[in-house]
Amino acid sequence: MAILDSEYWAEFYKGGFFGFGEEGNFKYFSFWHFLPIILLIAAIILTYIFREKIKEWKYEKTFRLVLGILMMLVEMGYYWRLIYAGPGNTEQHNLLSKLPFQVCEWTCIFAMIMVFTENKHLFDIDVFVCLTLGIFPLFIPAVIKTTGPTYFRYYQFWGEHTLPIYSVFYMMFIKGYKFNWKTVYKPIIFLSVLTVFALILNSQIPDGTYLYLRGDALGPEISKLLTDNQFIRLPIYAAIVAIIFGIEILVFYLIRKYRGKNKTIENEETKEIEKEAQ
Repeated sequence: MAILDSEYWAEFYKGGFFGFGEEGNFKYFSFWHFLPIILLIAAIILTYIFREKIKEWKYEKTFRLVLGILMMLVEMGYYWRLIYAGPGNTEQHNLLSKLPFQVCEWTCIFAMIMVFTENKHLFDIDVFVCLTLGIFPLFIPAVIKTTGPTYFRYYQFWGEHTLPIYSVFYMMFIKGYKFNWKTVYKPIIFLSVLTVFALILNSQIPDGTYLYLRGDALGPEISKLLTDNQFIRLPIYAAIVAIIFGIEILVFYLIRKYRGKNKTIENEETKEIEKEAQ
């Protein structure tokens, strides 16, 4: 029966909202590219401005529950779509190439659990990964180059990549979680374990591109600069991760130093005012 044929469903969804799209459907640096980024920044700013009110809001816990459910839906939505439409085209239906062993998928899962349970360990992982590696897909969303705003994949992608970032800032502003460079070993362990699985899967699955260690999922322009050998790409990626983790640590250090300096100045001014009042 055609209705039970996976190729039938792949053809059915190919041209629809849940389909694969067509080359060039999504335009880099267009309105539809920047809109999700602008909404993310606006949400972060508004959360910071109204942080005191949100802390006292009686529905704060409910809001976190809704936020976690949204992340669960966008993450599961990716696989629900693949079950019917296939991995990316009608000739290749190997869903083993789409197992959840990518960084963005696990940061979304961690963020979901984090807002549900207020788990500080998961925050320590996501605050490093989301604010470094998680930023790159926002500006180079190569995996949705065929699916613009008329396709489900567009909304699923942006939900999966923006909600975890927002969740990290939410836990910082509302729950008072702080960045701590001493916890950098947690994301390193996470990435190391994920890398081991990725290397094994890429070696066993012909079209495996986990962690972008093979293939041109990052985009042909970037992939041309890299070899397709995953064992050569790995140290290159490791060096990049080390650099951006170092930059993040430096940025947070400078922010804290600036805040500490301002706080010291304010305390001194307060003491002088009190002396004059006496």
